[in-house]
Amino acid sequence: MSDTKTPTEDFAAMDDPTFLAERKRVREALEELTERMTELDNEFIRRAGIAWTSAS
Repeated sequence: MSDTKTPTEDFAAMDDPTFLAERKRVREALEELTERMTELDNEFIRRAGIAWTSAS
């Protein structure tokens, strides 16, 4: 099974182990992306604060 899924993929056709593995893979990917987005947001806020302070 590839890491890239098509929008029309039929999850109902997957057997249970394949479905559960895919669900776990997607959940872990989302958790990693959520952590990454938090880091990016924190850096954005830090930079915006610097820009705001220097513009005042």
